[in-house]
Amino acid sequence: MLKAVLFDLDNTLLDFWKMKRKASDSAAQAMIKAGLKLPKKKAEEELFQSYTKHIEGERVFQKFLKEKQQYSERILAAGINAYLKTKQQYLKTYPQVKPTLMKLKKRRLKLGLITNAPKLKAYQRLDALELTNLFDLIITEAQKPAKKSYQRALRQLKLKPEEILVVGDSPRLDLHRAKIMGMKTCLVDYGYIHYPHKRFIKPDYKIQKIEELVKVLK
Repeated sequence: MLKAVLFDLDNTLLDFWKMKRKASDSAAQAMIKAGLKLPKKKAEEELFQSYTKHIEGERVFQKFLKEKQQYSERILAAGINAYLKTKQQYLKTYPQVKPTLMKLKKRRLKLGLITNAPKLKAYQRLDALELTNLFDLIITEAQKPAKKSYQRALRQLKLKPEEILVVGDSPRLDLHRAKIMGMKTCLVDYGYIHYPHKRFIKPDYKIQKIEELVKVLK
């Protein structure tokens, strides 16, 4: 019998890549207005590619401008301000995430979160989305797909592997190790990026919408 659900965060509960792309594009456009000499499409694409390499990077803009030999605080400030403003605008959960989590809580299921996001940034997202208090366990900076974070979750929840369902968007990072350890797995087949499935263990369940979890857990 399942007693807990462990969720990934980015691209499982919130549309991280859409938020990142929109914010990055807005920053590129703002930097051009502030004096950056680059074609709009080129600036957008190259800045976003910088983020895909350093997804939580604190100095991506500085490095980008220095590589273009166009660093200035005026351009940098415009980019950062536009990025932060747009990021907040697009920081949203997928539809029905919060109601679904609340329904699972009402069924007395324990809810956990395992994310490789840095601790502060993970909590900033959760706080902005008003999700923090819905979780019994939050593990950040997880070294997925290593098993340490899953072992920690088992200890803290005091449950056996077969009593846990792991929900995530990446067969490799979220589900493969969990399935090997004996947990049930559910692939969320939505989100901004679709990962190849064939090289990894087939998930027990696959859902197109988060609310389908309610039926899975009946």
